[in-house]
Amino acid sequence: MDSLKNRTSRLEALFQDAFATPPLIQTLSTVIRVTAPVPDELDEDVRRGLLAALQATADRFGHIAAPDGSTLWAEIDRPPTTQKGHS
Repeated sequence: MDSLKNRTSRLEALFQDAFATPPLIQTLSTVIRVTAPVPDELDEDVRRGLLAALQATADRFGHIAAPDGSTLWAEIDRPPTTQKGHS
């Protein structure tokens, strides 16, 4: 399986290419979350490419529709961490 860093980089590039704007990348305790605003008009070929790439790269993804615009998000699970001295 690809490393967390490689998968995150692929999602970052995917969002950047599709939306022509840098995505927001958040490192949370259990996931890496990549989000970006979705343009009002999105080419059908771009949409299909996004879906295929998200299915291959993200552990989960979704779309948030709001009155002020839409956002696409994708998450990659972070491996659990163990505390030093504990298993």
